Order: sequence, then C-alpha cells, then structure tokens
Amino acid sequence: MKQSRQTRQPLSTFKAIAFHPMISLLVVCGLLVILVASHTPIATASAVEDVDGVKMIREYMSTTKEGSISSIFTIFFLTIGPLKIVPTFASLTANADDTLRKKMAFRGFWISTLVVILTALFGIGLLDKYGIPISALMMAAGIVLFLVALSMVMAQYGSAAPPPSPPENPSLDLVVTPLIFPTILTPYGIAIVMLIMSILKKVVGNEGVVLGMLMLVMVLNLLSMLYARQILKVLKPSILKVLGLVLGIIQLSLAITWMFTAIRMEALVIRAILTS
Repeated sequence: MKQSRQTRQPLSTFKAIAFHPMISLLVVCGLLVILVASHTPIATASAVEDVDGVKMIREYMSTTKEGSISSIFTIFFLTIGPLKIVPTFASLTANADDTLRKKMAFRGFWISTLVVILTALFGIGLLDKYGIPISALMMAAGIVLFLVALSMVMAQYGSAAPPPSPPENPSLDLVVTPLIFPTILTPYGIAIVMLIMSILKKVVGNEGVVLGMLMLVMVLNLLSMLYARQILKVLKPSILKVLGLVLGIIQLSLAITWMFTAIRMEALVIRAILTS
C-alpha cells in the first residue's frame, strides 16, 4: 500500500504540472515558433492578386485613413475589449478584497497582453508561410466578424442564461481560466488579431499601428477590471446589452464591407487574367 501511494503521488504531481494552463500555453507558443521558423513555403499566393489587392486597399486607406483606423480599433474593442470583461470580473471578484482584486486585474492584464502580442507577431509569419493571398485573409476576417456580430445581435432576442454565481473563495487561479481564457482573449478575437496584423503587414508594411491599438485596448481592459464595480453602478447590465447591440450592428456592417472588398479584389484578378 505504501509503495502504491508513493507511485501515485509522483504521477499526480506530473499530471498537475503537465496540464497546467501556463505549461500548455508555452507549448503552443513553442509550436508556433517552430512553424514560423521553417522557411519552406507551403503554398504560393497569386502575385497579380496581391499587387491589385494591396493597391486597392492602399487607395481606400489613403482616402479614409481615419475611418479605417477607427474601424480596426472598433473591431478590437468588440472582440477583445472591456465590454464583456466588466460583468465577468465583477462576478469573479464579488467576494474578494481590494488587494486580491488588484492582483487579479494586473496579472490578467500582463498575461493577456503578452499572449495577444506574441500571437499577433507569430501569426504574421504563420500566415505568410502558407502563402495565403490578401483577398482570402479579407474574406476570412469578414466571415469571422460577421458570425460573431450576428450571434451578438441575435442573442438579444433569446432567453438570457442565468449569470454564474460568484466563487466563495476567489484566488489567483481564476486569472488564466476563466478570466483570460475565454473572457479577455476569446478564440475569435485572437483569430481576428492575426488576420488584421497579416493584412496590414501586406498593405502598409508596418505593424506599429496595430500593436499600438492592441496596447490601448489592453489598457482599457485593465482600467475596466480595476473599476468594474464603479462602472456597473453607472452602466447597468441592461445598458451594456444595448451598447453591445449597437456595436454589434456596426461590426456586422464592417464585416460585410470586408467581404465585399475581398470579392472586388477577386474580380480585379479575373479581369487581369482575361485582359492579359
């Protein structure tokens, strides 16, 4: 019996370490580094499509530069922004003191910021490795945004699920799950960040603007967690739902615009092939 207990204890310790969320995150980042470091291209994008698509988007951004930047910021605000974080963080820390609440907010801020920036930078190399044309990236981003925005809009007409009860003994173990994943960094939010970074890298050649907007959104997330209780005193959950509905409709329109832009880019490619 003693020997079996001694063998079970190292096994349980190994499982606890192996399946720890931070260990899993490091493994995923390592796999991304391996994929990006490989210089063998898997697919080849159409040169005509990329040249015409980049030209079209550059002309659009030059005429509506402020509008394009604000639209990207709006997308980041909706997908990884503070709108959905405030009620969740307030519920998770309902029974926590101020010290624990601040520790959870700052730890969630630093980890989520590091993860989203690393994912964005690695995603550029990963998507370039597969040689995905810019029109496909635009269409993929438009479809993801459309589905997410449509679910946000239609959720207002369904029966709302009861909110989860606050944990009786909150701790820092709640930071990774469920605070960071999937509250702050939603799966579709990470996908959108990767797609937008890759698109602007092809168009502008500089990721600084996108990284700056990501940092701004993350700072807003930190402030929303630090002042979640004060925010909910002013903005009731019903007001947050209405605000989410309005922003969801805006996101739906942006998604359709991105899909139409991808279709126009493919039409340019077809015209170039027919006239060549």
